[in-house]
Amino acid sequence: MKAQEVFLAILTDLIRSVQAAALYPETHHRVQEPLASLLRRVRNEAKRLGGSLTVGFFGDRIVVDQFPFHESTPGIGRLAGRMASRGIEKVAIGEAVTLPEMKRFVYFVAGVGETDGARQWKEISFGRIRGDEPAEFPASAAGVALPAPQVLAGATDVLKDVLRSIAVKGPLGNVEEGRDIVAAVMKGLREEEFLIDRMVRLQARDDYTVAHSLNVCVMVVAQAAGLDLPEAVVRDIGLAALLHDIGKELVPAEILNKPGKLDSGEFAKISLHPVLGATHLRKISLGSDLPVIVCYEHHIRHDRSGYPTPRFPDVPHPASLMTQIADVYDALRTYRPYRTSLDRETAVGILRKGRGTEFEPVFLDRFLRMIS
Repeated sequence: MKAQEVFLAILTDLIRSVQAAALYPETHHRVQEPLASLLRRVRNEAKRLGGSLTVGFFGDRIVVDQFPFHESTPGIGRLAGRMASRGIEKVAIGEAVTLPEMKRFVYFVAGVGETDGARQWKEISFGRIRGDEPAEFPASAAGVALPAPQVLAGATDVLKDVLRSIAVKGPLGNVEEGRDIVAAVMKGLREEEFLIDRMVRLQARDDYTVAHSLNVCVMVVAQAAGLDLPEAVVRDIGLAALLHDIGKELVPAEILNKPGKLDSGEFAKISLHPVLGATHLRKISLGSDLPVIVCYEHHIRHDRSGYPTPRFPDVPHPASLMTQIADVYDALRTYRPYRTSLDRETAVGILRKGRGTEFEPVFLDRFLRMIS
């Protein structure tokens, strides 16, 4: 493998390790596996390079031993941002680095667990680049993109058929293909740590509901997987998230795709989609009540405002609360005919303002850590 490919793999392992450290307990396999891979690759490359591997962080670039990697993916951008927040412009890792020290560094970067960077380090040194150091990193070079996930290739086309089939055929609709998509999402999240970033950028302008439903499914499955629930429960939650907007298939297309602001009559019609969808799904054997519940509740806010007006005092189902957060975030981040997409920081700011009123605080905090 070429050096540049190895360095890319090291960056990928580091990003995955930091992301996992922020979401899972340290004994979880999603923390241990990328961390073990990171340790192995770093040791090998440090030995090959004479005893130490150096990584520099310069604005929108990460440079590994002279090879630059531009902010071509959100993963690289967020890693650079995390390093900047820790005051890290340069990291040198020795070939004798141990697993405990590597894990300590990952958790320091992630900002969880033990975050005291001042305690003595043996094989890892980091900090800002001093003015008297030579400019050893190239000023510019072609960026190298992280590999794009392939596990969901064609999923939007399949989902389009699934949603239309269920909406038109009801009990005869092809629910099994929907379950297959959820299984692919679960597989993708296990294998590709950048899946959420990729899916949110589908930006499908021709069929918003399809891309949006897939995006929400990915984010909700990721949230549910972090709760250590049985896989069967995560699959049910994923199917519910995938079908949460099925009621929009029963709303006139000219209302859904209207480029301007909806009038009161049009808004009243589109506000019926949770009830329409839930009523429709009740006729279908889905193996779980969750799709009906989430479809009905995903616009009911944590403070019980929103729509439809709750008829019972019970709080929304946890799956509905997770879906609602992902639903709003993706809607803010995605292009619509009546407005452009919002940048990540603006969207996150809107979510934070709704903490405790529109959004359940614990689930919102977990979601924000997941996408940070």
